[in-house]
Amino acid sequence: MPVEFEDELGDALHAVADTFQPDDPHALVGAGHLRGRRLRRRRTVTVVAGTAALAAVAVGGVLAGGLVQGGGRTGGVAAAPERPKPAQPGKAATPAVTGKQVARIFAGLLPPGEVTGLVGYGPKDRPVPDALASAVFDDGSGPGLVEIDLQRPANPVEDCPRPAPAGTWCSVTHVHGGTLALFKGYEYPDHRSDVKEWMATFVTSDDAQIQLSQWNAPEEKGAPVSRPTPPLTVAQMTAMVTSAKWKPVLAGLPSTDRPQGDKGGAPGGAKAPQAKADAAAGNG
Repeated sequence: MPVEFEDELGDALHAVADTFQPDDPHALVGAGHLRGRRLRRRRTVTVVAGTAALAAVAVGGVLAGGLVQGGGRTGGVAAAPERPKPAQPGKAATPAVTGKQVARIFAGLLPPGEVTGLVGYGPKDRPVPDALASAVFDDGSGPGLVEIDLQRPANPVEDCPRPAPAGTWCSVTHVHGGTLALFKGYEYPDHRSDVKEWMATFVTSDDAQIQLSQWNAPEEKGAPVSRPTPPLTVAQMTAMVTSAKWKPVLAGLPSTDRPQGDKGGAPGGAKAPQAKADAAAGNG
């Protein structure tokens, strides 16, 4: 590679790095913290991967059209002019989902009680194709963490773990044209602590997935138990995940492709009851 081209490449990469600034760095850090805490045991698309992809596109654009030498030539890459793609008539684009939208709907669906630490994230806020909301909810009997995740995974959760771990309960029913899986278990399958985790997973007729998780502690891990059971009843969990108010959020979510080579674990990047069974059996 000519020295002149290497110098131009280095200058271009420095220029891209100097000009890259996230729209909201606090939201980006917060989203990474929430996702890292909740989904560290689950296969999923990460913020880092999404950001790296965007950076690669930006660098690729510089290589294709920005390294112009004297006389209008490019440094070893022919820069073909890009033609704008014609808009498809009669098919309006769905607006990207924002964290504020997700958090507002999530808080509105919670039953009466005290809500603290409310946060929400969507594809509008970060390069991840799902929506998240989280809060600590107290109905008067103690605080408990409640979180919800919405996505369109390649393999949605639609069944109970087989075999069921000891001390757990699971039920699958068909409601509102979709499949509802309810699971009651523990944060640690070996019951090393009394932190319980209950989940409700609703898969719509068009394979969108809404999964709610809750604990009888203000944190998923590292906090003492604050109440005997998580704050929401089975009926309240069911009402939240099957609510029609999630339709505009689901409409703005792209499909999530399962990474190549991923043959196990929780489907589609979300935690499934089966993950609990695998952990209890020593497989996870």
